[in-house]
Amino acid sequence: MFRCINVILILCVCRAYGTENFGGESRIVNGTNAKEGEFPYAVSLRRNSSHTCGGTILNERFILTAAHCVCRDSKPQDSTLFSIQYDMLEITKEPVNSINVKEINCHKFDSDKIIYDAAVLELEKPIPKGKWSPVKIANKFVARESLSGTIIGWGRLFHGGPISKTLQKMKVDIYDDETCGKKFDTMHHICFGAPVGGACNGDSGTALIVDGVQVGIASFITHYCGTANKQHPNVYSRVTTYYDWISGIAGLEQL
Repeated sequence: MFRCINVILILCVCRAYGTENFGGESRIVNGTNAKEGEFPYAVSLRRNSSHTCGGTILNERFILTAAHCVCRDSKPQDSTLFSIQYDMLEITKEPVNSINVKEINCHKFDSDKIIYDAAVLELEKPIPKGKWSPVKIANKFVARESLSGTIIGWGRLFHGGPISKTLQKMKVDIYDDETCGKKFDTMHHICFGAPVGGACNGDSGTALIVDGVQVGIASFITHYCGTANKQHPNVYSRVTTYYDWISGIAGLEQL
């Protein structure tokens, strides 16, 4: 059962930026630069041309992200405010590899309980062929203590710090449902931690990857950026719960 607890939606990066605002050779806490082609499905979601969240490519027309980035509960925000930047390891201020969002699908997002925090974006035109490739999303997943995963994003490099110009990655330890379920709804949530580091503002909507498959969507943190442990885990939306809904909108082949 979901209990009341202080949470911070890991969004809140919606300002204009330039090269001087990035962290140079800095890293998100305990994160490292992703390599070229390592996560070819990652996109920057932009509001008024500024990075605000991340997302993943489902196919040439549809993007998966967090509902709290683009929805007011189950109601979509104005889609004309949003665009995506694809096929970029380093995001730019200029609209390079940029496509506008045509329609926002919000599912049944509940901002109080932070459940159904998933959205599917339809683009105004298909993503041209290039180095990108679609993400594989999980239709089955069992959270176990023995599992590790990888989170990615262009979010803030530290609490209150600048966003990263270069896509970051970090290995995390998955917590089992018994541990996560003490505070959160494991039908909707996956919890994880790391010795040092974690997700931060601007990482919302990006992926938790386990064995090459997306199992989670960045949703919220329960303490300051850089803290992710059993007392204060990072919490991502559980893709398997929304698999049929995502597939139905994006026209994915049912597994």
